[in-house]
Amino acid sequence: MAKITLKLNDEVIKEISISKDRELTIGRDQRNDLQLDNLAVSRFHAKIYKQGWPYYIEDMKTTNGTYLNDKMISWKEALTNNDIITIGKYVLIYHDTSLDYEDAKDRSFDPNATIKV
Repeated sequence: MAKITLKLNDEVIKEISISKDRELTIGRDQRNDLQLDNLAVSRFHAKIYKQGWPYYIEDMKTTNGTYLNDKMISWKEALTNNDIITIGKYVLIYHDTSLDYEDAKDRSFDPNATIKV
């Protein structure tokens, strides 16, 4: 299961589970799933969602940007276990406890194999 740990000033504020069937919206507006109270955060700042294999973080063309591991993203980026997302003064740490992408990419793919989900 994937989740986000939300931190502010090195203190954990909360942990949020991410649904594989629904995007998690992030922003200052109360209509977001995760509301961040900071003027550096846009009303609708970013979203996290699953598309195919990995989860993605997508910046919604914000003025102040979304940072993934200290690098500003220009659109969307795939997430891997323990990635650090910075939005305004908040830090979000992505965790995927079900299967880490780094572990999975070393395995060979057998198109005839049965895949259990």
